Amino acid sequence: MPASSLRPKGKRSSPVGGKPPRDWKSYFKKTIVLVLVISFAVHLLFLLAFGSVAIFKGTVPKLPFVSQEIASEVAAESPAPPLDEPIPEEPVPTEDPFAAETVSEPAGEESAAALDMLTVVGGANWAPAIPKNAPVSETGVIGGTGRGTGLGAGGAGGKGMATGKQLFGVTIQARKLGVVVSINKGAQNSGRLPGIFEEIFKGFPDSPVFLTNGGGMRDWNVVEDEFNKRVEENNKKKKAGDPYDKFLGKEIKKPEVGRFNTGAALDWVVIRGFKPDPEYPGLKEKHPELFEDLRKRANVWFISSNKEADGAYLAFEELMKRGVEGIYWYNQFDRPIEGKKADEVAKKILESKIEILVQNQGSRAQGLEWLNKVGAKFVK
Repeated sequence: MPASSLRPKGKRSSPVGGKPPRDWKSYFKKTIVLVLVISFAVHLLFLLAFGSVAIFKGTVPKLPFVSQEIASEVAAESPAPPLDEPIPEEPVPTEDPFAAETVSEPAGEESAAALDMLTVVGGANWAPAIPKNAPVSETGVIGGTGRGTGLGAGGAGGKGMATGKQLFGVTIQARKLGVVVSINKGAQNSGRLPGIFEEIFKGFPDSPVFLTNGGGMRDWNVVEDEFNKRVEENNKKKKAGDPYDKFLGKEIKKPEVGRFNTGAALDWVVIRGFKPDPEYPGLKEKHPELFEDLRKRANVWFISSNKEADGAYLAFEELMKRGVEGIYWYNQFDRPIEGKKADEVAKKILESKIEILVQNQGSRAQGLEWLNKVGAKFVK
């Protein structure tokens, strides 16, 4: 029997040389070997992943069509105009504010000329087309700033008659009317003040109004010097025991402009009245409904100080700053209208071509030369 048959089962014979065979299973079970194998596998996976991205980058196929609702690449490259970039305003020819307004027949659809269109500067393909003759404001708002004259020119080839408004029976062309009304004792007792304001607000509801105590116009230095002389003479009479004016103040306040709906107006003599004089109760008591109506309006001002201050020029200066085209003046005309201030106001009125409409409280007419200079129209 061979020797090999006598060996125990399950045991392999040693190789030549007497060395035992390598046990691979136990070898791969070692910790260091497992770590190396796992690390190699992870590095191999990362290499394959990033390598494929680098190789195939930029080769992703695009869609073979573009939807009609999706903007094309050319349109997307055109950015919308920035908000802070003003669109240049095209020059609009100025028109004479007193030119006759024309009335033209509307053109039919077939005869209407096509609008010459332009595209907004910096606009994309979504930007709307705008008529070239449409005014554009400095902020880019279509329609302009509203500073036009509003008269326009008709397309019928001729100028029509100018349209005006009736005020106290007189036609005036002014579209923005300023109002100066003296509400002193004489005006309050005449009973005409409510009717005057009703007529004005009916035709010009948003008119700026200036209330005055008298209607004189004189330079302040002249007024102050004259009043100081009156005080000095009055004091001499008092010391001498002669009759003197008990109610004459020690000084006169320089006239100022104030809002009528403030507390300062309540202390104004024409509002609170002059208590020693029973015929001078003040506008608040004499005409309470008119007083409340004027207090509710935001565009009513008053010229402070007393009648002798002659500060009516302040009302005219403020109205001209507000761009009025006509001024209605209700006054007793019992105070002088003269000096540098009065001349300056007259010059501005003539330069601006402002219509002056005058209504006299009584029969006096001081300052008639000044009224004729500015071309005032008189109403009853």
